[in-house]
Amino acid sequence: MVDEQQKKLLRRTVSLLVDEGVTADTLHLYSHRIPRALVAALGRLTCVPQSDSGYCILKGILSEFTDAPGLTPQSWDTIDPDQTRGLDVAFAIVASVAGRIFGWKSQQDGRLVHNIVPSEAFADMQVGASSTVRLEWHTEDSYHPDRPELLMLACVRNPDEVGTDVASVRRADLSEDDIALLSTRPVLLYPDDSYAGSWSNDSQDAARMLTLWETRHGLCMRYDPPYTKLPGGQPELRAAWERLGEALDRCATTVMAEPGDVIVVNNDVAAHARRPFKARYDGTDRWLKRILVRGTWQRPEAERSEPGYAQVQVGPYPSLHAGR
Repeated sequence: MVDEQQKKLLRRTVSLLVDEGVTADTLHLYSHRIPRALVAALGRLTCVPQSDSGYCILKGILSEFTDAPGLTPQSWDTIDPDQTRGLDVAFAIVASVAGRIFGWKSQQDGRLVHNIVPSEAFADMQVGASSTVRLEWHTEDSYHPDRPELLMLACVRNPDEVGTDVASVRRADLSEDDIALLSTRPVLLYPDDSYAGSWSNDSQDAARMLTLWETRHGLCMRYDPPYTKLPGGQPELRAAWERLGEALDRCATTVMAEPGDVIVVNNDVAAHARRPFKARYDGTDRWLKRILVRGTWQRPEAERSEPGYAQVQVGPYPSLHAGR
């Protein structure tokens, strides 16, 4: 829980930075202006989720910045950059203490803070802007070897109490045989439809991305069914892969965020999803902010040779927290 002194220090720091024209995208140039006391206090809150649940929630950490955010935009590219500048800078400070924040050049124009709002054009697609369909289980940016280790979601508005479903592979009731199959038989993952540009699903010669791998801390996962191609002639792999989804359903929990809350998901441990809801497109719909965070832990050696579909990162920028 964030105490009032920490909130006051964060608010004062953000106010000074915004007055000088700092944005979330330029914050890394002003890291020397952020008080060490604030970094230390936030560092105690934003550590990687340690439990097998794979997530934690920072209750009210940004509540000072969500009182009057303005109307929910009807798509990410219609928002006035100044509309939530203070909130974006505050969120970027919190995320930068957790690790090294980054964006994708072909996603939301390379911005570091993404706006996740329902958009009519994407209502029935498997992207964050959907609403009429369930957003299926996935780990963020599964297709890329340099995907985020942490996914951070800040709630701006959630009047209909639309929850974020989270499920940890370390709590999934998988058999040893299924774990062995999913740890040794590769599949092909590719970018989702939120990225600008196009590519062929067959653009890589062979499926070679493992769904599961073991670390000294426990089992990890790389999973995105709507954007996965399974190799032919391996029915036992398909069955194990589908059982993983069923196991995630059984161990899932729904995290309900209120304005000012930040959900932190360990992207190597937990998949997330969202149930369908009815969007109004009248400025009152659910609105989240998203930041992607890189850590320092190691992924499987085989991932280093993956081209990542030539997607280009913006950043990652240095962590504010010493040692991260």
